[in-house]
Amino acid sequence: MFKHFDLGSLKKNPQIAFYFRYRLYHSDFHELRENGRLIGYVAAKPLFGKLTPEGKVDKSEGFNGQIAVIFVQSPARSARRARLVITEIPRAEVTTPTRKRNWPRIRAAADRAVLEQLKRAA
Repeated sequence: MFKHFDLGSLKKNPQIAFYFRYRLYHSDFHELRENGRLIGYVAAKPLFGKLTPEGKVDKSEGFNGQIAVIFVQSPARSARRARLVITEIPRAEVTTPTRKRNWPRIRAAADRAVLEQLKRAA
């Protein structure tokens, strides 16, 4: 089961560690299914497009439309099966009119990007 997957091991992947600097929780992930079949687990976050000179995230310009995605293919036994995918949606769609993150749109874009990548790799 995915709830027993060691999320800390994902930080050993430098690409994932760069984009996902905060601690990951199992609740950050959702199941990705295609035709009812479990494909894997996905976590996504919108990105700010700029870093400060110190290398910290610069939030002053808001989200840039890019989305970082972690995909762990099922069965999720090892962090070696994890992939980082970067996708993009229109900047205006990252947040709702009330300026909250538009999680349904972010997750849908993440799922699409992972499925497209898997089809290209097949």
